[in-house]
Parts: sequence; structure tokens; C-alpha cells
Amino acid sequence: NILKSDAVDEILRLNDAIRNATNTDGETFTDLCFRTQLGCLESNILGLMSNFRLLNTSQDMNITYPHYNPFGVGGLWPDLYLGDELGGVDTAGDSRTVVAARAMQLIYHVNATGQRRISMMTAFHRAVADFRSDRVLAFFTSGDSLNDEILTLPERVMPYLAVSGGLLIVFAVGSCTMADCVLTKPWVALVGVMSAGLAVVSSVGLVLLCGQTFPTHVAMVPFLLLGIGVDDMFIMIASWRKTDSRLAVPERTGHALADAATAITITSLTDCVAFAVGTITVFPAVRIFCIYAAVGVAFDYVYQITFFAAILSLAGRREKAGRHWLTCLKVPTNEEAGQMSSIKKLCCSGGNPAQDDVSDQHSDEDRRLPFMNKLLCNYLAPFVVNPLGKLLILLVFFGYLGVAIWGCFHVRVGLEFENLVADDSFVKDFYRAEHRYFKEYGPKVDIIDTGPCEYWKDEVQEAVRNKMSSFDKSPFFKNSSTTAQVWLEDYLLFLKNTGNGSAATDETLFLYLLNTQFLPTVGRHHKMSIIFNSNFTAIEASRFVVITRNVKTKEQEKDMMLEARRIAEHGPLKMTAYTIDFVFSDQIDEILPSTLQTILIAAAAMFVVSLVFIPNCISTMLVTFAVVSIDAGLVGYMALWGVQLDIIATISVIVCIGFSVDFSAHITYAYVSSEAETTGEKMREALQTVGMPIIQSSMSTILGLLVLAFFPAYLFRSFFKTMFLVMVFGSSHGLLVLPVLLT
Repeated sequence: NILKSDAVDEILRLNDAIRNATNTDGETFTDLCFRTQLGCLESNILGLMSNFRLLNTSQDMNITYPHYNPFGVGGLWPDLYLGDELGGVDTAGDSRTVVAARAMQLIYHVNATGQRRISMMTAFHRAVADFRSDRVLAFFTSGDSLNDEILTLPERVMPYLAVSGGLLIVFAVGSCTMADCVLTKPWVALVGVMSAGLAVVSSVGLVLLCGQTFPTHVAMVPFLLLGIGVDDMFIMIASWRKTDSRLAVPERTGHALADAATAITITSLTDCVAFAVGTITVFPAVRIFCIYAAVGVAFDYVYQITFFAAILSLAGRREKAGRHWLTCLKVPTNEEAGQMSSIKKLCCSGGNPAQDDVSDQHSDEDRRLPFMNKLLCNYLAPFVVNPLGKLLILLVFFGYLGVAIWGCFHVRVGLEFENLVADDSFVKDFYRAEHRYFKEYGPKVDIIDTGPCEYWKDEVQEAVRNKMSSFDKSPFFKNSSTTAQVWLEDYLLFLKNTGNGSAATDETLFLYLLNTQFLPTVGRHHKMSIIFNSNFTAIEASRFVVITRNVKTKEQEKDMMLEARRIAEHGPLKMTAYTIDFVFSDQIDEILPSTLQTILIAAAAMFVVSLVFIPNCISTMLVTFAVVSIDAGLVGYMALWGVQLDIIATISVIVCIGFSVDFSAHITYAYVSSEAETTGEKMREALQTVGMPIIQSSMSTILGLLVLAFFPAYLFRSFFKTMFLVMVFGSSHGLLVLPVLLT
């Protein structure tokens, strides 16, 4: 119980430490505080504790909740609102007298700007952080703390980017390594990762040069671009391996580029279109992310067909000459190696035997398929065209879709403040405590009237009573009649008690007594709620204040906002509901419709793009169906994994659209363009062509983002979770679902 005498002593000691903290100019809180006629503006409970301690040094505090009047009910002093200052409150049988309170929230208002304000905030942080007590725990934040803590995340994530690059290099080199010292391509893989890195640097530099900011969440873009760049590299290498190794290098490079052009162009174009759609969303955070990502994808495409293609052709020259991958010295072919030991053959021989007949399109390298390709061709292709295999895949797919749809009905919308910062941030501790203890009574909501304000008229007074009655009946403002701050009701009661009841309907007396008798005395706490004209002959604007009850989730905050606006705007007296928290509630209200709009526009755009590259209407419709299915799976399983639908999830949905088209279009295009006669052979050829790049692409993207799973911030972990789902669902549709539907 924080109202116990020993706890009160500790809180007052903390208050002294805060008030005595000095900034670099030697100023204290008392020098820079907001002032009223009674001194520094302070929390009601703090003033009560100070006065209580002066009067009684040994007893526990005995107060009522959520309002308390030091002079008793009906006292001259106005009721003090404690609903947002005491938390975890237990009350007696009368539901008002406080038995215990587990938390207390103190607010210190500083009237300073610029460096003086920053310096005072630093002194405040230091004073609270240095406070030690065996009786109470102190958590703190200030006006700039949330933003400052968010801005530390990009710098902290940079070392993770280096680890991500290292993992991708290891994976890429491992994927491109063969047991042939001439045909193996570790250097090509290394340069492929470098090419993706160049795209990251170029895109970020160009966008910054154009004057765009670099918000915290944009720090995720480099991880994403590295994965996309490595994906394209795998497609290029797969196309190179399909070409006849006995062709001249320029001709072979041309064949490889021609084969990879469609796949890479589809990949880059669909990603760019998806991000372009993202730039028209109502959320600036999403727009900025999509700008960086779209420019990055464009740079990656350019580097792939220029820089990386040049490196690939150089590797082809080395390969054509039969030179070692490391030393670039000529080595014998496996046939020429003869009696060499197995180890020496492995390390010092390889390449394709020289043959003059270029009409044979099945070179040694073609026959020497990577292990994963053999699995796809010899096992997966027969399985997906087998009726029993089709049935099994479809059963699993419908199960997946059912769970996804069920998950979509359990999506939680919104982003908690505590999830915006690092796990070890002092701001996170503060918001956790606030969320735990201070949700019974929520923020004050201003109901604002901007005129004409003719409160002396009976019909206006009745309209105000009806409006307040509507709030009283609302589940979000239950029993607001006991907590609302309505100056008109207090003033009319004042007129009645002072024998001036007739002034309630007389314009001149109403305004005169309001300004000269009520506001300077018992109504002084209402002064901030009424704005007069220059000569006090008219009220230009006024407000009434209602207080929310038991609004504990972001979804409830959004519903409360909509309810408050509806009541305020209803009836003959048109008013406006506002509190600063509505800025965030408006976002929550927009996230779901904005996300659905983005999905629909992007899906339509993807259909058009796919139709251009895959001139087969049925196949294009299947690709579009796969996009919708993958997006549904992302949203549904994301909810079941504990990820909320917030700005980051919206970005992930946009990324998902691009990637899902990539995987789906690759397998569909390879199948449709195959010249094989039977569906089984066409699918075998398609899986041989793009199956391994799909697996490599998904694995490389997951590896590129894997380090974010261990980063101590919810924003980055949730991005990894959503992208992991995108890769798993996208590759599964490309390798299993679409092959079944296509055949």
C-alpha cells in the first residue's frame, strides 16, 4: 500500500530529489515549473501528501477515490480528481474510501524550451534513476523520452546488420560450392552478396540525398534488401548452369541473361509495384519505408544485370579455360586426372571435357545437378503429380487456410508504447507499470463547444444535460456523472445556492456572475474551460470534461474515441470530442481498412503484371489466388503468434504481396513456358529450373533477417516473425500448392 506512512515518506523524499535537481545553468524545477496562483502546478496527490505530512507524521493517508475533497463532501474546496494519479486501488464497501493503492503517478510540468528544457530533463532522469528505496520502486519518463529511445534503435541494430551479411555470405558460398574446383562458384556468391550491399548503400544514399528522413523502422530495409539481392543472384546462377558450357563466354552469358531476365524482372517489378502501392497509404511511416525499399529493389535490379552479370562472365572465362577457382591456374579435367588420389582429384581437377559438338545441350555441368535439384526432380515432381500426393497436399492446404481464416478473426489492432522501444529501456518499464495500474480510469476527454455558446438559454442547458446523460450511459464512460467536470452544472448549482437562480436565464447576469463571482472562487478550477471575448460579454468557446472507465486495450481506445465523437456530434448542440490520445486511436481506426485497401490494390496490380509476363489468364488467376492465400495466412498466423496488426505488420503485408508473386510467378512461368509434352514432365522441368532458387531465396531471406529475432526490441522481432511466415508460406505455395493446381 503506497499510502502507508513509510511509503509516503519515501515518495516525498523522491519529490525533494526531483525538485532539487539542477540543470547546467543551475536552475531547479521550481525555477522552470508551470505556475498558478498557488505556486508550481503539481499533481493533486502530491499536494495532499505534503499537507498530510505537515498535519500528521505517523498515520496512514485516508482518502476517497476517484475524487477527494479535503474539506469533506460539499466543501468550499473543489473535488480533487485522483483517478489518473492512484493505481491498483482497493476500496471499502462504499466503493469510494481507499483501503489500499499500489501505485502513484506524479507529473512535473516544466515551462522551458530548447537547451534549458533538455538539460532539465537530463537532471530529472538522473534524479529518479539515482533514487534508491527499499519501500517503493520508481519508474519514469519525460516528454522526449519515447522519441529519444526510439531513435537509439538504428544505431544499436547496425552490428546485427554485419552479422546478417556474414550469415548470407556463408549461406551463399555454401550453396554455390560444388565438388569441382573449376565449376564451383564461391567467389561469384561472395560478389553476389556484395552486389546486394551496393544496392543498400546506393538506395539509402540517394533517398537521403533527396531530403528524406531515416526513421527507426527504416533500419529494417537493409536486411530485407540483402535477402532480395541474394535471391536474384541464385536465379542468375541457376540460369548460367542451364546454359551449354561449351558455348563461347559472350554467347553463354547472353543465354543466361535471356533466361534469367524474365524471372528477375518479374521479381523486381512486382516488388517495386508492391512498394509503390505502399507509398499511397495514409501512414507516413509506411510510405517512407516503401520509398526506401522500392529504390533499393530498383538499384538491386540494375546491379544484377550489370555488375553481377559482368562478374559472372569473368567467372565463365575462368571456367571455360579450366582454371582453379582459387589459384586461377589450369587444372586437368576429371577424365584427364587419371590415377590421381581422390583428395587430389577433389582439390585439383574439374571442369567440362573439351567437345566440339555444341549441338548437344546436355553438358557435363547440366548432368551434374546439385543435390537439392535431384531431390526436387526425382521425388517432389512425381509426388505433386500423383493423385494421392495431390489429395494430401490439398488436405494440408485447406487445413492451413482454415486456421488462417480463424486467426484473422483474432487479430489485435494497435501498437503499445512499450513495444516501440528496446526491452531494456527505462521507458518500457514506465509504460508497463502504467498499463498495469492505471487503466481503471482513462484519459480525460474534452467535449468542446466553439459556439455560439448561449448557455443562458433553457434549450442549450437541456442539450448539455442530455449530452452528459448520453456519456453517463455509455459503457466507456460508465457513471461519468460522478467523474465528469461540467462547469455549467456547477455554475447553475452555485447560482441556486447563492439565491441568484434567475440569473441562469439572463444573458447579462449569467456572464457577469460567471466572470466575477463563480470563476474567482469555488469555480476557479474551471477557468481553463471557458474562453471569453475581449470584454467578457460573450463566451467564444468552452469545454466539458468526461473521464473514461476500464478502457484497457488499443481496440477499446479506438471504440471509445468513435463513441465519444458520436455523442459529441449528436443532437442540437454540435460539439467536438478530443484528447491527445486520439492521435493514436485514429491510427488504429485506419490500420485495418488501409491494410485491406493496400492488399486489394496490390493484388489487382500483381494480376496485371503477371498477365504481361505470363500471357495465360488461368495461370495468372492462380498466381493471384496464391497471393491472396499467402496474405490471409500471414495475417491469421501472425495473430496466433502474438503479433499485432500495426504499422510494422502493414509493411510486412506489402512485402508479402511482392514476395508471394515472386515465388508463384517463377513456378508458373517455368511451367507454362516448358516445351515438354506431359504435365508431369512440364512440372519436373519447372521444379528443376526454379525449385532450388525458390528454396535458396526463402532461406537466404530468412537468414538475412534471422538476427532480428534476437534483437532486444519488439518492432524488429515482429518484423522477423512476419517475414518468416511470408517466406514459409510463399515457398510452400510455390513448391506444393501451385504445382498441384497447375497440373
